[in-house]
Amino acid sequence: MPVSVVASPRLEALFARTKLLCFGRYALRVPAEAQLIWGGASFPSDISVFSGDLTAARLRAARDVKEIKRESGAEIPYEGDGPIERSWQIRYYANEFAKRDGALFFRTYLNLADLIFVMGAAPHDGESEEGLSRRQAVRARTLRLRQADEVPVDPGYCIEHGFMASDRYDDQEMVNVGLYIPSLPDIAFFISSNKDAYGDYPPKQFDNELRASLSLLNRMKAAQDQQGIHYPSRNVLREGKRVVQHWYGEESLFRRKDGTHDFEWAFVGTPRDVANPSEYSARMHTKVAHNLIGAAKASSLSDDEAVALWDKLLSGLKFRVKVPGAPEGSYHLPLKEEGKP
Repeated sequence: MPVSVVASPRLEALFARTKLLCFGRYALRVPAEAQLIWGGASFPSDISVFSGDLTAARLRAARDVKEIKRESGAEIPYEGDGPIERSWQIRYYANEFAKRDGALFFRTYLNLADLIFVMGAAPHDGESEEGLSRRQAVRARTLRLRQADEVPVDPGYCIEHGFMASDRYDDQEMVNVGLYIPSLPDIAFFISSNKDAYGDYPPKQFDNELRASLSLLNRMKAAQDQQGIHYPSRNVLREGKRVVQHWYGEESLFRRKDGTHDFEWAFVGTPRDVANPSEYSARMHTKVAHNLIGAAKASSLSDDEAVALWDKLLSGLKFRVKVPGAPEGSYHLPLKEEGKP
């Protein structure tokens, strides 16, 4: 286990009041002032959100139709009312090859309050148009609005401004988020998860040898071997195995020559295993300004403070509620059906 670093008084004050923020299947305990910055979410396909009403949703769909039609052979067989009230939908063949193969894609625009949720969908192998239509209708009906700091206790998936209730775990799930801490504006913390990465590998081929080759430290070693003397110089603060909850991953914490802290933790799980996602990682950088790493004049944290902040954030990363295969203690909240309101 890595050697822990005692938090400085200002970090202790920062974490004196905390809250939970949820994203995907996960929740992170953070300082009360922290804000979640959404990158993207897929459940099982991309979901995006914009401001606007139903009229704006239809206008956005019309723009998307024009964009789709720019592709040679693209076709829009349906544009009209969506599966539920205050929704709009287009169905399209992305190109002539998709039409030949019968690969009809859906895009549903759902208006909730002053927001538009756009949900794409691609057909599963052998899935009929009717089957895909029913699946999109279920997704639309299970989506509800969610306040930024609301952490539901139902099985499902947190997305930006919303929550999709679901007790199924066989679809693809991806989520990418960042964290902004106003009192430490040069700090950038990111989390990324892809449940079904490497899902094309037959289960017997995804063995320990392949998993090891994909590990963080082996990938870094391969980069060092390839770049040789051109590999950037760095001051390693801590490096090795790192367990976060039940995820047995690896971490590399170093300071670049310009003073930027570059921290990474990564776990290689098992394709299609919701409790152990194939790709799961966290990163933290200091000296960030204008969304550029290293652009700030100096890091606001010393080496010890940066490591202590990293440890506090990683220790607060768990599932929001229990998922199949997750051990006790790996989730923040009890499920609603377990008797909690």
